[in-house]
Amino acid sequence: MKLTLNMMCYGVIALAILAPRDAGAVDLASHKAIYDIRLVSSKTGAQVLDVRGKMLYTFKKSCDGWISNHKFSLDYEYAGTPPMQVESKFTSFEKFDGSEINFSSNRMTNGKPDQQLRGVAKLTSDTKGKAVYSIPDTLSFDLETATFFPAGHTIKLIKYAESGQKLVNATVFDGSDDKGPVEINAVIGKNIVPILDSKLDKKLVETKGWSMRLAVFPQETDDNPSISDYEMSMDLLDNGVIKDMKVDYHDFSVSQKLVAIEPLSEDKCGAE
Repeated sequence: MKLTLNMMCYGVIALAILAPRDAGAVDLASHKAIYDIRLVSSKTGAQVLDVRGKMLYTFKKSCDGWISNHKFSLDYEYAGTPPMQVESKFTSFEKFDGSEINFSSNRMTNGKPDQQLRGVAKLTSDTKGKAVYSIPDTLSFDLETATFFPAGHTIKLIKYAESGQKLVNATVFDGSDDKGPVEINAVIGKNIVPILDSKLDKKLVETKGWSMRLAVFPQETDDNPSISDYEMSMDLLDNGVIKDMKVDYHDFSVSQKLVAIEPLSEDKCGAE
């Protein structure tokens, strides 16, 4: 099971590679946020009895691209097996033009190293791209030129929502696992009411947004090609902040609720 917020910067459209790289009026906010993670429902017979924990998320605009960091700390309870604690860290740097992403991921299970990933993915306007891992150095994936990285996909979702379009289909790669690119089908729903919460930064959360439903599919599989790996419902604001999210797996669902957020200062770029 992969709990991810990178849809949010997640987020994540089959157009020429340079077309979506024009961010237009979309300005993704640099911020730090904490999300509370809880199990909200479980089907009869599901092995997962409980999930709870936190995610610390930072997203910052640098001089050349976006830097994102995710840190998960989750406790799982299972039927008939011992509980499990998972800590994971994921860091990425995505260029503004959408041509490259550097990524690094580390996961610990019950205090022991479980998985480590590191690599870079590059795209060009006239040839297929490639994701090449340095850890493990035997792993790589071919990428179509229409592939999106997370921040570019978030911008596209916001642009579609702003223009009133309802359907967004995309191939997305973020490097957070060893499974390669995925297909994401998004349905953009109604406008949401801005958050009115004295505990949260007004400039970041009291803005317009949209409810969205996203289904995530493995890109290449001969088994049940019409069945998604998981689906998500989320409220995405026009500055890229995700208010809340619910992730639906096949036999249980998990919520990710925004409980704290603050702006991050951005680097001074260019000549002084």
